[in-house]
Amino acid sequence: MHRIRKMLLVWLVVLVPAVVRPAEHPLSADDVTLLLIGGASADRLLTLIDQRGVDFQLTPELEKKFRDQGATDSVIEALKNAGEKLASPGEPKPGERAATLEEKINAAIPSPSPSNDDPVAPTFSLQDLAGKPLNLADYKGKVVLLNFWASWCGPCRSEIPKLVELERTYGRQGFQVIGVAVDDSARSVKKFYEDYMMNYPVAMCDSRVRSLYGGLQGIPTTLLIGRDGRIHSRIGGAPRNFNWFDQSVQRLLSLPAGEGKTAVAESGAAHTAVPGSVTTAPAARTNASGAPTQPGTGTAAMPDLPDPSPDRVQQIIRAFAAKEALFKQARDNYTFHQSNKVEELDPDGNTVGMYQQDWDILYDDKGQRIEHVTYAPTDTLKGVFITQDDLETFRSIQPFVLTNEELPQYEVKYMGHAKVDEITAYVFSVRPRELKKGRLYFQGVVWVDDQDLQIVKSEGKIVPEGAHAKHGQESLFPRFTTYREQIDGKFWFPTFTMADDTLYFATGGVHLKEIIRYSEYKQLSPRCASCPLRR
Repeated sequence: MHRIRKMLLVWLVVLVPAVVRPAEHPLSADDVTLLLIGGASADRLLTLIDQRGVDFQLTPELEKKFRDQGATDSVIEALKNAGEKLASPGEPKPGERAATLEEKINAAIPSPSPSNDDPVAPTFSLQDLAGKPLNLADYKGKVVLLNFWASWCGPCRSEIPKLVELERTYGRQGFQVIGVAVDDSARSVKKFYEDYMMNYPVAMCDSRVRSLYGGLQGIPTTLLIGRDGRIHSRIGGAPRNFNWFDQSVQRLLSLPAGEGKTAVAESGAAHTAVPGSVTTAPAARTNASGAPTQPGTGTAAMPDLPDPSPDRVQQIIRAFAAKEALFKQARDNYTFHQSNKVEELDPDGNTVGMYQQDWDILYDDKGQRIEHVTYAPTDTLKGVFITQDDLETFRSIQPFVLTNEELPQYEVKYMGHAKVDEITAYVFSVRPRELKKGRLYFQGVVWVDDQDLQIVKSEGKIVPEGAHAKHGQESLFPRFTTYREQIDGKFWFPTFTMADDTLYFATGGVHLKEIIRYSEYKQLSPRCASCPLRR
C-alpha cells in the first residue's frame, strides 16, 4: 500500500517513516538548549539522545539550566547516562575528551601563528557576473576572504550562507568576500547567485587564476588575505567550525596593513589554537541595507552595551508591541513581491527536489488581498508535497508579529543588548504562556532596534510539535530566521526568511532548506484602494 508523505512548510513538516540515515554528530549542550527552547517533546529528546549520544557531561549547573528550559526527569536521566559513557574505562575523561575533539578540529583548520613570512597573494583580473572588472589589487588594504567554489559542489553550497553572513557583519569594517566560481557555465552560477542572495562579487575562474593559486586540488578552497596583501590562511573544504572564520577575520581586521604578528598559518601543519577575540570599534549606525546577521557573529568584538533597568525593559516591551500593531496595519497598505522556495537535500547537500512559487501581493477595490502568481515551475519534490496549509503558512505565519493584542499570550524575557549588523538591539526570548489545543505559536528570540524600538530580526520555530500529526505521522518544525529592513524610513518589514535544518524523525534525519523573499514594497496611493504592482 502506497503511503503518503505530507509536508506543512515552511514551519510545519509532516512525514511518514523514511529511510534511516547515518548517525549525526553527538548532541552538544547548545543543541539540547535549542531543542528545549524550540519546544521538542520529551519523547523526541529521548530518541535523539539515544541515537546520537552527547559530547558533554551533565553538571548541576547544566541540569538546572535544562530544567528551567523545560527538561523532564526522564530527559535529565537520559542526559546523565549518556554523559557518563564519556568517562567509561579506556576513554578520556570529559575534560580530556573535549580537549581531544578541539585538537582534531584545530588540526584540520589552520590557526593563528606568529609568522610574518606568509606569501603574498597573487593578483588577478577577471570579470564579475555583471561584466564589470574584478581586480584583486583594488582590495589591498582590506581583509579579503577569497573563496573558490562551484554551484554543483555540495560543501560549497552549504558554506555560502555563512559567507553571506560574514560579508554582512564585517563588510563595512574593511572586509570583503570575493567568490571565484569554477563552473563550466556562468548561467548556473548566476541562478545560484540570485537564489542564495549572495551579497559579494563573484567572477568566473580561468586557467591562469587556477595556476596562480596552486591548481586548486579541491573545492571549496578558501584563502584569508590580510590588509598587507599576504595569504594568512588557506583552507581546503568547508570548515566544521565556522566560528573560526569569525575569530580570524576579527583578528586580521584589528591589524594595520603590513602587520602580521597574529597572522594565520597556511594549512599543511597542525597548530594549537589560540582562542580569544579582540575589541574593535563599533561601526557607525545606519539603516539596515542588508539582512541583520546572527548576533553571535557580530557581538564578540563589541564592548559591553548597557542594560536597561527592569522598569525600562517593560517599557521597551510595551513600546515594540505597540509598534508591531502599527507595522501590521501598515503592511496591509503595501504591495510587494513574495518568492517561496523549498529544497529537499540529500546527505551531500545536493538538491534532489524543489518547489517554488512567486506572487505579486495586490489588493482589490475593496481592500482584499490578491495573490497573482508570477512564477510556478514544475514541482519536483520527491518525498513531500505542498498543501493548502503550507501556502497559508507562507502567507500568515511569517512575519512573526507580536502586537499588544498577542502580548498577553507570551512570556517575554530580556536577554541582553547586542550588536546586529550595523545596529544595536535589545534581545528578548519569547515563549507562549499556554499551549492551547489546535493553535500554533512562535517560540524563540527577537531582536529589537534600541532606537526605533521595532523588531528587526526573529529566530525560532513553531510550537507545539506533534500538533498536526495524523495517522501515526510525525510533525516536526524546522528553525527559521526572518530578517527585516527599514522601508520608506518608517517600518521594519520582512525581506528574507530562511530555514536550513535537519529534522530528526524516528526513522532518521531529513534535510530541508526553505527561503522566502519579500521585495519591491510599494505603498498604496491614498487616493485609491488598490494599485497594481508595476514590475
